[in-house]
Amino acid sequence: MVSINREAMKIVRRILDAPEALGVTVSRLPGGTTVIDMGQRAPGGWAAGRLYTLITLGGLGEVSYEPFVVGDRTLSAVRVMIDHPIAACVASQIAGWRLEGAREGAPILAGPARALNHANLDHYFELTSYRDQADEGVIAIQTAEPVTEDWAATIAAACRLQPENLYILVAPNSSLVCAIQVAARIVEQSLHRLSEEGFDVATVKYAHGFGVIPPLIADEVVAMGRINDSLLYGGVATLSVDAADDAVAAVINKVVSVASRAYGRPFVEIYEDAGRDFYQIPLDLHSPAVLHINNMRTGRTFSAGEINHAVLQESFFNG
Repeated sequence: MVSINREAMKIVRRILDAPEALGVTVSRLPGGTTVIDMGQRAPGGWAAGRLYTLITLGGLGEVSYEPFVVGDRTLSAVRVMIDHPIAACVASQIAGWRLEGAREGAPILAGPARALNHANLDHYFELTSYRDQADEGVIAIQTAEPVTEDWAATIAAACRLQPENLYILVAPNSSLVCAIQVAARIVEQSLHRLSEEGFDVATVKYAHGFGVIPPLIADEVVAMGRINDSLLYGGVATLSVDAADDAVAAVINKVVSVASRAYGRPFVEIYEDAGRDFYQIPLDLHSPAVLHINNMRTGRTFSAGEINHAVLQESFFNG
């Protein structure tokens, strides 16, 4: 069985070999855990964003860039090609581990070390039997807060790792690396929405997707809104499944963002109206803009959703 932590650590070592060229900084906490800053104080960059994304996919993907036109401007989009979507996305990329035992306000964790969490696997592991075994682990935290010894100790203990064998990647909402890795979550976003509507995601065999990378802004809240808009209004996923056509037809129109009652405004406005409480935002909004599902069994392809250029224009350029 492929180990997503072992595969991800191959990429971590590439970063450790050339941090300056990648615009990242490497430090070690007192307990021995290695922290790789890819956008807090370090500048990060396009190459760093690609590697961060590959690590969150457990090393099981290909990541590239391509143009994306919004109005009269050409932005960049990130494309991900994934051969093992359940291991790469459900067991690794999804930010599903709420850090328990750490101080209040600790962030949600993503990355392959989620599959090493013996203390309290997050609920997304109900969708897969995949578990990992490795002597080293890597986790990713989307935060502007400095990584604490408390966080590191809690993560290492839960994963049954020596602290010196734990590696933590960090990048805040406002960083280029974060904008890239969030836009690259379009397949993951599609899978968790499908599961919420009762579709068996184990039938997904291959996946690819792309999402627009928004313009950067220092304001963490506005940046958070823009990176969510990249998924909701500018993200496209294509899945190849082995399922019954009826099962695909029953969900395809439910799992795109246009189906949500909250659809149609920049995410930051929806977030503010919800009192900055994510739990007050309808879950069905967290969907791809466009979803294509190719049923390998019958050859049919089902499609739903649309790219919303008007909201992208408002979010990215009219704020």
